[in-house]
Parts: sequence; structure tokens; C-alpha cells
Amino acid sequence: MTDAELRQLPAAREVDCRGELCPGPVLKAMEALGAVQAGDVVVLITDLEPATANVRLAVETGGLAQALGVVQEDGLFRLYLRRL
Repeated sequence: MTDAELRQLPAAREVDCRGELCPGPVLKAMEALGAVQAGDVVVLITDLEPATANVRLAVETGGLAQALGVVQEDGLFRLYLRRL
């Protein structure tokens, strides 16, 4: 998906993990995904790019969500996840 398409997705939840090191973002993402319905989108916001890779790996390996993409803007990374 393009950045514009990702930005248009309605988010069921946004998880703010700015300044947090792993495993914090992974745990928060899993908690948020556990609280939404299948098909819902959760957006993880972080200022640390490695957190996006760690969260993507954890949720996809665990079969919890599909990572749709990352939008980078204003020093932040927004990882879009669709609950499976």
C-alpha cells in the first residue's frame, strides 16, 4: 500500500510508543491487537525505526496481525497493522 492509502485507513486504535525501547512497543501492540476485532487496523507510533521491525516480526510470526506498511513523517514512524 502507498503512504496515502495507509493514511486513509480508519484506525480502531493508535498506540503511542514514542521514546520506548523494545519490548515495550511489542507488548503494547499485542495488547492493542488483542482488544480489537479481526480486520481492524491498529497504528503503532514510534520514533525508533527498529521498533517497527520488531513489532512486525512479533505480530506476523505469532499470526496476530498483518503489517500493512510504515509511513515515516516528522521524525515518527507509523506502523499500520491489520488484525487477523
